Amino acid sequence: MADELEKIESDEDPEEAAVLDPDTDSDDDAADVDDDDSAIGDQLSSAYGGRDRVQEICSMLIANGYVHKDEFRDLLFDEHLREAVSMRLDRVGMKLLHNIYGDHWGIGLNEATTGDERLEWSNNFGLDRGAMALMLIVWCKLVLPKRLAQEARQPEDGTVAALFPEIEKMPNPKLNFSRDQLVAEFGDQLGGITMTGRYLTQLARAKLIKLHGGVIEEGPLLALVVDEARLGDELRREVLLSVLQREQRVMKAASAVTDGDDGDDG
Repeated sequence: MADELEKIESDEDPEEAAVLDPDTDSDDDAADVDDDDSAIGDQLSSAYGGRDRVQEICSMLIANGYVHKDEFRDLLFDEHLREAVSMRLDRVGMKLLHNIYGDHWGIGLNEATTGDERLEWSNNFGLDRGAMALMLIVWCKLVLPKRLAQEARQPEDGTVAALFPEIEKMPNPKLNFSRDQLVAEFGDQLGGITMTGRYLTQLARAKLIKLHGGVIEEGPLLALVVDEARLGDELRREVLLSVLQREQRVMKAASAVTDGDDGDDG
């Protein structure tokens, strides 16, 4: 009897066994991803003299939150290396952050980990709502002017600089403003001098700004955590709306004056 049962088990259809085990396909898919990641990693390791370049870059990113582009120029031009780093980070719920105008690479939570659409990784910075509002103010003062200047200097289509904008040396002025100026302009909205100082400390701790001697400068992560395209479009719409509303008020005022003059003439 035992021999007959053993024969039945050995004759079992492999496809039927796979159907009975719903986890088989998912396990195979995960194994394929791991194999692809491992293969790319092995190729890159041999290319860099046996060093695991992907591991090196990921460890630096996770430890510091960012790396300077000049330290990892191969990450900018080596598509396979960049893909391998992105895959390695994605396995732990992170993604590689990059801005062609910025000086740094950064990391943030990927879409599967966070649902915030405008700010990347904002919930992990431990920022108060006031600090997040201040971050946008700082971005408008320190980053937006540079982006407008850089976009105005975009090269013509068909040129090498147009095909590879990261190669073109874009204007990158070092902008700053004083803490006193910030308090004078937005202190009341932010809750006074004490709360403004508290929010600035949070931004500096999160490496979004550099604060020294009462002078505020752009930090390495400020240009990476803000969705610049979306925020810039919203700011442009707000400015346009403000201009249109102002013109409407002027037109109404002019019409009222004209109607008043007509009444006096009657």
